Amino acid sequence: MSEPLVLVEHDDHAAILTLNRPAKKNAMNNALLDQLLAAVQTAAADDDVRAIIIKGAGKVYSSGRDFSMFSEDAILQDRSVDASVDVFLDVLTLLIETPKPTIASVRGIALGGGQATTLACDFVVAERDASFGNVEMKYGFPAAMNTVLLTRHVGRRIGLEIAITGQLYTAEQYHRYGLVNRLADPGALDAVTKDFVKTLTDLAPWAVERTKATYRQAEDMDLNGSMHIGNQLNQLLRLNGQLAAVHSGDANVKDALKGTIK
Repeated sequence: MSEPLVLVEHDDHAAILTLNRPAKKNAMNNALLDQLLAAVQTAAADDDVRAIIIKGAGKVYSSGRDFSMFSEDAILQDRSVDASVDVFLDVLTLLIETPKPTIASVRGIALGGGQATTLACDFVVAERDASFGNVEMKYGFPAAMNTVLLTRHVGRRIGLEIAITGQLYTAEQYHRYGLVNRLADPGALDAVTKDFVKTLTDLAPWAVERTKATYRQAEDMDLNGSMHIGNQLNQLLRLNGQLAAVHSGDANVKDALKGTIK
């Protein structure tokens, strides 16, 4: 049997999903995307998993979509176009919508569709010299998903520049733009990723998932509507008496809130 295109392992409460086509720089064909979709779905349904990490085998994260798949004819009427592209949409949507935090751990390159998966994740940890970019533009092919996702993360001037120029950007540049959360020195990516993920998995899972859901709802609403969402969450917390219970196990937080929790 051939080796899986997505390797799955678990470390403490994190599921680590590794894109496994190193000879192809982890270019994402539909078979890999099908396995990635299934792996994220499985991790999301696992009560022991509190965070989902995406990484690449070998020296790179991903060079993007495998465009050798698109050499065959595809037309709208028989839905062969849908079959060739929809799984990518499904993966990006799931990374955004899954209740558990998703983290891209990037070394080497994250280009085109590879970059899009990092933009769909909640967080990005990257080695300082890693490269990102919409390289499809250099070949006259608009990076459509990247363009859409960039509008969710950065302002118009920076986002449009990244989308249109097709230039390469370092992780340090993306960190300044707010597109990378943590930087790692070369060779230290796994350790920095693990440390960052632990800050997430050490928290109460329900609180983390509810915060992600609230954030997603709020960014799609006007301020008045999102404030009501936040107020409803406060009401739910008060109704269930969760505030004291959540903080009771953390001595540092308990000391900081001394006198505020009855």
